[in-house]
Amino acid sequence: MKNPLRIYSAIPSFNARVLHNWIGAVLVLPLFIIGMSTFFMSHEDTLGEYVIGYSSETIEVRDLLKTSDGRTFFATKEGVYEATDKNTLILVEALSSEIRVLEPLNDGRVLAAGKYGLWLGELDGSWIKRFRGDIYGLQLDNKRWFLATRKQGVVVSHDQGASWQAEPQFNQLISTTDGKRALKLGDFMKDLHTGEALLGKKYEWIWADISAFVLVFLALTGIYMWWKSQKRKLALS
Repeated sequence: MKNPLRIYSAIPSFNARVLHNWIGAVLVLPLFIIGMSTFFMSHEDTLGEYVIGYSSETIEVRDLLKTSDGRTFFATKEGVYEATDKNTLILVEALSSEIRVLEPLNDGRVLAAGKYGLWLGELDGSWIKRFRGDIYGLQLDNKRWFLATRKQGVVVSHDQGASWQAEPQFNQLISTTDGKRALKLGDFMKDLHTGEALLGKKYEWIWADISAFVLVFLALTGIYMWWKSQKRKLALS
């Protein structure tokens, strides 16, 4: 009769440390990528405008404008393209970020609004930034410019973008919906993930930065601990 103790001893025992090391080795790169990308996403307003390359994907048109002097502009996710006399499109270098709205002025100038602000296109072809923020809508009313923004609500300018202030009437109307909107589970989970549910929209970047730091820290210290263990093994061998 076979000895059951010998059979049991032949079965490899569970080693939690080895399992932990292997899982850590597999996940260290994803953790580092998630951590770094989380940091840049939380500061997208200041870091997101930098061009790092070009894609071969077809442009996604957000708006179209044909001016009185015959110029044609396309607002896209990648920026603003202007049509040339040779029936080609060229990217306007000053507007190489997502633009959602194009609006002409009576004097021939053009307004372009999008993810990173509002620009005023002069007749000489130059573009001047008039507002910094995430813009979803633009409305012109006589000499007033209204912007529907993501974080600042509705803002208005009476001097063609030189200064801006909150529009009290519209923002008061918007505030009347507080507590009356349906909160869906999916939206709550998203707000919990981004930190908005815990710290609010204004300070959610703090939550993102902490999460990014923890992930990057775990990834880098994991690599360091593995490297130290390998050095110890070489020293003992």
